[in-house]
Amino acid sequence: MNAETMDDLFNKPDDVFRVFHTADWHLGKTLNDQSRDEEHVMFLDWLLKVTEEREVDALIIAGDVFDAANPPQSAQSQYYNFVSELFRNTTCSLIVIGGNHDSPAQLEAPREVLHTLRVHVVGFMAEKPASRLIMLPSAENPRLVVAAIPFLRDRDIRTGHAGQDAEDIRRAITEGIVRRYTETAEAADKWAEQGVPILVTGHLTVMGASDSDSEREIHIGGLGAVNAGVFPDIFTYVALGHLHRPQKLDMRVGYSGSPIPLSFSEANDTKQIRMLDFADGEMIAQASIPVPVFRRLAQICTTLDGLPEAIGSFDPVTGELPTWVEIVIQDAGTGVDINETVHHLVENREFDVLKVSREVTISRVGMSVGCDSDDEAIERILESPAQVFEHRLVQEPELNEELKHELRVTFARLLEHREGNGADV
Repeated sequence: MNAETMDDLFNKPDDVFRVFHTADWHLGKTLNDQSRDEEHVMFLDWLLKVTEEREVDALIIAGDVFDAANPPQSAQSQYYNFVSELFRNTTCSLIVIGGNHDSPAQLEAPREVLHTLRVHVVGFMAEKPASRLIMLPSAENPRLVVAAIPFLRDRDIRTGHAGQDAEDIRRAITEGIVRRYTETAEAADKWAEQGVPILVTGHLTVMGASDSDSEREIHIGGLGAVNAGVFPDIFTYVALGHLHRPQKLDMRVGYSGSPIPLSFSEANDTKQIRMLDFADGEMIAQASIPVPVFRRLAQICTTLDGLPEAIGSFDPVTGELPTWVEIVIQDAGTGVDINETVHHLVENREFDVLKVSREVTISRVGMSVGCDSDDEAIERILESPAQVFEHRLVQEPELNEELKHELRVTFARLLEHREGNGADV
């Protein structure tokens, strides 16, 4: 049975092992220099409550626990307070894998201490495939095996060689990802033969899924993207992180998405966590649990003439916290003080305007243009450096194809070196 509502799954049968799939918490995140701490605290309180109510046996965080490698103290306090309360109030195990925003070393520093609190932390990929397997609730009585694979960095999946071009690098990355999942599946095979379901994690881009403005490229120009076929059939469920919109690629491969909207492009997304029930060696049910809207994000896209009506008719329906709004004006000339105009129009309204921008007018390097402000558009372009470089090459007609090829290879190697040294691309 596969359910999309909670009606049939509210009560947990005695023989079921229940899992919550979450990802991309991004604790410490800011939006236009505004802290998201209040929203994260509310989410964690809600998650703790629903985990206890639904008698969850294991909670997965599929990467990007934090928004930065060196998270602020407030973000670390939120994380450790949640871990402590989860241990005190439930019997739930917590499995945490590192994402591309996380520091593997920072995540794993308290690993041994956290293990006593039923927390399994995997920041670095274990070299031995068998060491990636976590038996829950115990190795003596496994009801679920979690194959914990974190974000795979370049050094985890390939060795660079002189003379490789962009296509060689793309192929090597894909083959490396396939190899890591295949060898992990082989290590888990003995458990599958005993009728134990296998859940595997991942923090990467799977083709066919949609992204949003708040995600970063994870490999050179998106070369790390794979298709859902890379996950061997032995895996009962593939719990993915990295893309912030919740989505299912098929019945066993899915993204939970981020628990709060991380950019204005996610303003209309319904955030959720995934609930998975395992019994008799298989996944017998799965369902989405909507996350409450603690703070609504909204965009108002309009012309200068239409601005008064757009603001006047805006419905500030919100959550527990005031709505945050981005206003993008399409035809405002540089001689117009749009901030002063907006400030006058929003006085005494029950929402906060975080940003007022002119709509982007620059080329988007072949990327789709929605209602993007100029700053937001530039940020998105800079987060895809390979596309920017390719666009620049197109604008240099005097370069012959041989020289362009050499420049592409050199640029790819520079990005490879930067990513390999831990910098975000």
